[in-house]
Order: sequence, then C-alpha cells, then structure tokens
Amino acid sequence: MNPRTAGSDQERPAMAATWQECLRAGQQCLAAGRPGDAIPSLRLANRLQPGRIPIVLSLATAWLRAGQADMALACFNEVLGLDPTELQAQHGRGLALDALDKRDEALAAFRAVTSASRDAWASWQSIADITPVEDERIHAIEQAADALVRLCSSGQPAARLFTSCAAALLDAHRASAAIAFITRYAARLPGVAKVHDCLARARYESGDFREALYHKQSAVSLRRGTECGHPLACFSTEGAVDALDCMAEILGAAGIPFFLAAGTLLGFYRSGQPLAHDRDVDIGILASPDGMEDVARIIREHPDLCLARRARPGDRYFALTLLGISVDIFIYEPKGGCLECGLGRANGDVAWRFTPFGLKAVNFKDRTCNIPDNPERYLAETYGPGWQTPDRGFASAISSPALFQVDPYTRAYYALSRADKALKRGDSKKAAALLRQSPVPVALARLGDDGPLPATQMDLADRCLEESQEPGSAN
Repeated sequence: MNPRTAGSDQERPAMAATWQECLRAGQQCLAAGRPGDAIPSLRLANRLQPGRIPIVLSLATAWLRAGQADMALACFNEVLGLDPTELQAQHGRGLALDALDKRDEALAAFRAVTSASRDAWASWQSIADITPVEDERIHAIEQAADALVRLCSSGQPAARLFTSCAAALLDAHRASAAIAFITRYAARLPGVAKVHDCLARARYESGDFREALYHKQSAVSLRRGTECGHPLACFSTEGAVDALDCMAEILGAAGIPFFLAAGTLLGFYRSGQPLAHDRDVDIGILASPDGMEDVARIIREHPDLCLARRARPGDRYFALTLLGISVDIFIYEPKGGCLECGLGRANGDVAWRFTPFGLKAVNFKDRTCNIPDNPERYLAETYGPGWQTPDRGFASAISSPALFQVDPYTRAYYALSRADKALKRGDSKKAAALLRQSPVPVALARLGDDGPLPATQMDLADRCLEESQEPGSAN
C-alpha cells in the first residue's frame, strides 16, 4: 500500500474539505494523544495535496505513535526524498527503524542528525538509549544535557524544554548544575509545584535528603486538589512470570544466575506466583568474588532492554521494563560479614543488610527458580517476624528491619512520595499506612482540600518565584 495515496471509506465523505482543514484536524488529534484518529484526516490531506512535507511528516508521526512503524518509515523516507536535510524526518526515521528492530540503521539515522546539528538533543538521547557502546552512551548523555542548556539559554524555547533540561542534567550526574538551573529558570517551569518536584529529585541525587524531603512536601502541598484519583493499573502476575522467564534467558546467556528477591520471593513462597497486588518484579544477583557483575553492559547490549540514562556500570540497582512489566535488579555485595544491596551508594541512601546466604533451586508450580538457601530467615529480615501475614501498606524502603544506615529523611521522602501516589489513585488507606511508617513526621493534604497553604509552604513558594526573577535569571 502506498501510504501517500491510499484512501478509505472513512475519508471519502470529507473530500469537500480543504487539505489545510484536514491537516489541522489531524494535528489536533496528534496533540490530544489520539494518533489513530489523526490518520484518516492526514491521509485525506495527503491525497488532496500530495508531496507537501508538513502533511507527510505529520502522517509519519501518526503512524509511528499508532504503532505502525513500517508505515511510518515509508512516510519518513518520502519526506527525506523531498528534502534530504529535513532533520525531524531523519530523527523519526531512526525511531521507526528502532521499532522495527533495526538498531544499526537507527543509530546511523540519529548520528546523521547530531552530525548536522549539535543541538539535536532528542537524537542524542536516542543514541544513548540504544547504543551498545558505553563511551558513546555517556558522550550522548552529556551532549543532550549541553544542547538543552544552550537551547534554554537562548531565544524563546518551548516551556517543556526546561523540564527536559533539568532531567537531562541529572541523567548526566550533574546534580549541582541541575539545582542551579532549576533555581534560575523557576519561572519558566510549568508551575511552582513542578519547580519543587524537580528540586526534590535534584537534592535527592546530591545526597541532601533533608532538603529533598522539604521540596517534596512543598510540591505535594501545592498540588493537592488538582489531581483526581484514578484506579491503579492491574499488575499482571502472568506478565510478571513471563518477564522472569525472559530475564532468566537473558542473564543465563551471560552466565549470571539470579534469584527471586523481596516481594517476588514473598509471593512465590506463599502461593507459587508473584503477589497479585505487587507493582514490579524483584530479582537479586550475588556479586562474584572477583567484583561487580557488569549488569549495565548486559542491559545496554540487549535489543529488548533499555538502560536508564542515569544508570552507570558499577551501580548496584537497575530498573527496567520488560514485556510491559517493571523489573528491579539488585546486586548483593559482601560487606562487613554481611550481604548488602541498595538503591544508590551515597551515604544515607536506601540500603539493606542481610545475613550471608547461598542459593538453592526450588520448584514453584513446575517452574524452577533460585532463591536464598534460607528463605524464611531472608524474608523475616526483610519484612519482620510477621512476614507471613499479608500487609499491603508495608514498604521495605521505609521500615524494613534490614535497612542499614539509611537517613531518616530518606525514609520520610519515600513515605511521602509513595503516599502521594497512593492518594492520587484514591487509596487513602494505603497512603495513611505509608505515612505512619515515616520516622520523620510528614503530612499529606487530602485531595480536594482547597484551603490555604500552610504558611511555611506559602513562604517557600514566594521565595522561589522571587529568586527566579533576579536580574539576568530568566528571559
């Protein structure tokens, strides 16, 4: 089928419309996040006015967002045939090729864009996401951050670039630069709550957990009443098992055995499958006596996995998505006669310590899995002596007995963050349970509460806006 000329019964009644009207209607659907609805209007516009780049480019984007990478690729190629210098089409071509599992060709497309424009931050980030070479990945992450800083410092950039820039600086491990950037351009970010959200993450990444909690509390207070609760997406136990099978194949091919850890072990030990109310899959890897396993390389080089931009070789925690399921990988390292794992390496970040253990293979419903050789001791150390009693409000990052030298403000930060998410889903019972576990008193305003902000939050919001208006601090 020729994507430029194909028609449909859905398009024929609208033939009296002009191509401009059809293009506008299609672009409105794209902006509203409805690419499938955009396609008929854009195809009609393309029939009425063949070979016009904005039409074909919009149609290519619609096909791509609708999951039709082959149709998108044909349209992007058509645009490049009309104008070989069209960088948006070249970037889109790279996205389509990547979706079609043609990684080398996709990389070539993204590299062509960055060769033509050093400020092509989206292409730099795409390179970082799919390159199998660590040096190129780090270079691309750095270049994306630099490009966004330049774009935000000149002209009248789109508001979304400021949020992207703050995140890119943190991906590049430039927490201090991110804090300075957010403070300088606070007025250009979409609202004071977003300013505090960005500062909370940046302060956390810098190891200033107390200040991170302060900004998180400010963001939560400023946002309350503006978001309606929505039900939690169902966690698929079948999908989780499939993700485990895939991880077993991927890590097994690299010669790295893993074991069921934390909540995933708890679910399998209780009922032979993941917990129905879980939100991710937890797996552990015992560090070899010779040092760290290069899990980052395994993730980076596998075509079905994407290494988070902030991740680095030598990390002891990796978060990824596989088959639509969130997977958390923890490296358990021998330290002080114990086994230790955690989210980061900064003093005071979340970390757990366990009595040393080996692994044993067991069968759960005809599936063989590795687990700690003393699973009941491991589960008791993780969840306490009552581990056999279900407790949906428990959070191991907040109140696990295995937590080791974790800053109380770190634990409070997680209590507040997770309670905020629970309340957004309308689960006030879980939110209250999470807040009760915090070692530092924190409050979470109820959704729909339109009363005045606490004085401390009002003062902080005013101060942040005033700082952003200093001479030369914003365009």
